[in-house]
Amino acid sequence: MNRKGLLDAALALCTVGGVVFALGASKDPVSKLIVLPDTAFRTLMVVGAALVAGGLIAFLLSLLIDQIGQAVSRVTYGDVDSKYLCSHAGPGDLPGLHALYARYFGVDVPDIQLMAAWVTKCGSAFTIVQKVEEDAGLATSQELVGSFKLLPLTAKGVRAIELGQATGSTFRPEHISGGHAKSAGYYVGDVVATSRFARGVVMAQLNAAVLPAVRRAATAVYARPLTKDGLRVMTKHGFLQVSDGRSAPMIGHACKLQVEGQSEIAARPKARRHRLVPLSETSAA
Repeated sequence: MNRKGLLDAALALCTVGGVVFALGASKDPVSKLIVLPDTAFRTLMVVGAALVAGGLIAFLLSLLIDQIGQAVSRVTYGDVDSKYLCSHAGPGDLPGLHALYARYFGVDVPDIQLMAAWVTKCGSAFTIVQKVEEDAGLATSQELVGSFKLLPLTAKGVRAIELGQATGSTFRPEHISGGHAKSAGYYVGDVVATSRFARGVVMAQLNAAVLPAVRRAATAVYARPLTKDGLRVMTKHGFLQVSDGRSAPMIGHACKLQVEGQSEIAARPKARRHRLVPLSETSAA
């Protein structure tokens, strides 16, 4: 359950629990309206107190959920000589991340200020992979070796890309879905890795991020291939150009993969389904 859901649950439990407890504690006024055994009033007080306690626990969990989510978002992989730490990029990571994108994608990357605005709206906008060298258990060096962005889009953001008014490098802050609001679509881009092992880590993290996001509801995933590898992968897995919804992907053109919702898939088990796959080969932006 997300933070908003926990806060809503906490409020509901405390409200209902308070009412139930008050009824149990109001034996004399209630007895004038309806005759109940003493055990009924004691039971109401116990149940009310339990509900209020549950509400307080839910409230405390809502305060901790961001910290818990941040800890869960940090995943470590390892090879013989080093570890690969995956986390969401914060403001301090953006200059290095922008430099990595510029090295691989040239000028076709968002500027740092825009990246910062996206991170402000969505803390998980960028996932980064850092290679950490260790000696005797102590980190001796740290290098940024991979990344991707996964932007949850508002309805305005989806319209902007569908109409050709925005790309993965020019989405405005209002195009990004913030907090726990339901997203109208997702944009995958800036997928890059500097080594074979880093590429595998990026693929694993991308799958872990994309699949749960789009399974929550019927939606679409957008991307834009910038290399021949990206073009091959997106063509293989059913992406179509946004411009007409029919043409095969082309380098530099926005593309879309329509993804069926879980309920729709269950209702049509024999229908052809789009299978989401790692896009780390796409070098999309």
